[in-house]
Amino acid sequence: MKKVLALAFIFTFLFGSAQVSEFQKADSRYERKKKALYDKYPKPNDLRTKKEWLLTEDKISAYKNALDKASAEAQKMITADPPKTKVAKEAEYDQGKSAFQKLLYGAVDLDFLDFSSDSYKATMTFVVDSKGNALDPQVKGNNEDVNAFIEAAFYRIKDKGKWKPAEDKGKPVSSTVTIPLQLTFKK
Repeated sequence: MKKVLALAFIFTFLFGSAQVSEFQKADSRYERKKKALYDKYPKPNDLRTKKEWLLTEDKISAYKNALDKASAEAQKMITADPPKTKVAKEAEYDQGKSAFQKLLYGAVDLDFLDFSSDSYKATMTFVVDSKGNALDPQVKGNNEDVNAFIEAAFYRIKDKGKWKPAEDKGKPVSSTVTIPLQLTFKK
């Protein structure tokens, strides 16, 4: 039994680290190419703007590909569907939902996007399984690209705290957690 638990822990750690490194690779590639672009075109012009937009599109695409892989892996890890009925005790983040939101806001990196609004509202849902693992984030908002970067932020912070699973009749069960989000953009 201990060997199985150890293997499960190692698999979970490797999976989580692999996802974060995919995002880091995309960030690194974007920054490297952006620096080269700025070295080539030090003054803003139409060509630099167009090429910078293409770099941004590449970064967004890389994030979405990493998220697709992460979602497929998370679906394999979800052992039971969350109950559709109300549970006796909701899943809880060990430091509180507001602390989780604060961590998430800190991990969302959207400075490179030229977003037209001052703020962005979305809703994040994810599963907390009966073991307390946070899995499979889904963000609903008006912009798919921003949603993808919020989901990526979830993977960056998911191991920075513990979730206590929901309980029903005194037993831990899988449940869906919903968190409203409001991001403010710097102009």
